[in-house]
Amino acid sequence: MKTKLSPFWIFYSIVVCFTACQPKEYADQILYNGTIYTADSLDRMVQAIAVKGDRILQVGTDVEIMHFRGPKTTMQNLEGAFVMPGLIEGHGHFLSLGKSLLQLNLSTTRSWMEIVDKTRDAVAKATLGSWIEGRGWHQEKWIDEAEAKFNGYPYHDALSAVSPNHPVVLVHASGHALIANQKAMDMAGISPESIAPRGGRIVKDQLGKLTGVFEENAMDLINHAMDEAKKKLPSEEKIGFLRQQAQLASQECLKHGITSFQDAGSSLEEIILQKQWCDSGLIANRLWVMLYADETEVQKSMDALPISDETTHRFHAQAVKAYVDGALGSYGAWLLEAYDDKHDHHGQNTMPLDRLNELAEQCLRRNLQLCVHGIGDRANREILNIFEKQLTSDPGHDRRWRIEHAQHLDTADIPRFAALDVIASMQTIHCTSDAPFVEKRLGGFRAKTGAYAWRSLIQSGARMANGTDCPVESINPFECMYAAVTRKRLDNGLPFYTEQKLSRVEALRSYTIWNAYAAFEEKIKGSLEAGKLADLVVLDRNVLQCTDEELATTKVKKVFIGGRTIAQFPVH
Repeated sequence: MKTKLSPFWIFYSIVVCFTACQPKEYADQILYNGTIYTADSLDRMVQAIAVKGDRILQVGTDVEIMHFRGPKTTMQNLEGAFVMPGLIEGHGHFLSLGKSLLQLNLSTTRSWMEIVDKTRDAVAKATLGSWIEGRGWHQEKWIDEAEAKFNGYPYHDALSAVSPNHPVVLVHASGHALIANQKAMDMAGISPESIAPRGGRIVKDQLGKLTGVFEENAMDLINHAMDEAKKKLPSEEKIGFLRQQAQLASQECLKHGITSFQDAGSSLEEIILQKQWCDSGLIANRLWVMLYADETEVQKSMDALPISDETTHRFHAQAVKAYVDGALGSYGAWLLEAYDDKHDHHGQNTMPLDRLNELAEQCLRRNLQLCVHGIGDRANREILNIFEKQLTSDPGHDRRWRIEHAQHLDTADIPRFAALDVIASMQTIHCTSDAPFVEKRLGGFRAKTGAYAWRSLIQSGARMANGTDCPVESINPFECMYAAVTRKRLDNGLPFYTEQKLSRVEALRSYTIWNAYAAFEEKIKGSLEAGKLADLVVLDRNVLQCTDEELATTKVKKVFIGGRTIAQFPVH
């Protein structure tokens, strides 16, 4: 027997159904007809995104998202373009990136004399007595060797000859060594009798002659002289220079789709300035910054943390940076066994371990995230030992302490990252950039089993982050992703133990949700989901389906931060 509904119940049912189908609120804008990778827990692909204010209202199919269209909703047809979460640089140096755009760029130089020639040109344009600065040289990548060299480094003589009146400081690509000319050494009071500080080396040849090269903590001798000269500048001029660096860095990041940047070390003064510039919009990107200063200054500065904006999420500083060793290229990485190409050398321990342990205790007590630079296997082991001591003394808390770089690991230490919930904050581009000299430094066995061991770390359950360490490497995230998925050099296809490579999806996640997690920000960014910040990029190709070579040359068409179009770029 059929039950006949009364007109009242029919009307009531229609009203309930209609009301249920209406959105609780309308979107300010809808982006539709796209190929959108969400990087959520299911790695979903959707067609459309509804945005309300600076947040994502919902993602889904075009039909689903059209329910959020209101009379004032702005519609944007993506015309099938590939969209993904805004990219997060997981470890770089923001102000140094901007500074590098104002200095001599030596990253593409292929000989010492090419560097000397570039310096000669800079001297011709410089005001009398000003410092000539540059960065990016790497002796292992030169095609033509210097006429005279010691430990693989050139002597400063040719550099001093072209710049007798201007102090010159040229920083190694790794940032862990520099070469200075005679004028700079004179201003720093350096002589053949000078003694290097602990954790550093003034490179002298067998006869005691200064080469001009300073490694690790010995760089401070030259940098101090340069800083003292800059202190004499008016305050407005110094701040203006930093402002210019910040603005250039922000623009360079936007070109490459970087909506958030994790800065690996700024002073408290720089942190305060960068916060102001994020608030004013001078810096368009979101910044997450580690405090870094000398041991005395960091003690004074830690109490100022955290510094953040919980409303707009434009700026956050609640982490502290420390260094335990140097870089492999400059023989600074601290190794368990000696270098294969320098048998009497194990690298440099740049911070006494008892002081690192004290710093870890203070970070634990203040609930600050500790991020420690560790490249060699000895450095990583010692950091893990200290982390284990401190973290197990106060269990049950989500600390997410990080080892920055974690490049060369003893296989026995790989499982310890997951066991301690320590994040391996690595830079996949370092693998292919360093590939020409890694086996020289480490030998075949260490290079194969523990160098840039991404796959081994992931399989052990560890969490990774990814980045470029710019300006050590180019800020370009797509070249970094190419290195992650191929472990091959772009210029000559040289492979480096490709069994450790990442999948394409892992490479994309390493620049989005993985990096967000590494900064305690996975609830507000890193994936395109309802309630998260509307930070996203529109690309010129589908980076999930294109070839590896096409991935490396991907271009950014449009950048959204907080739902606003921040930048658009013509793509040809």
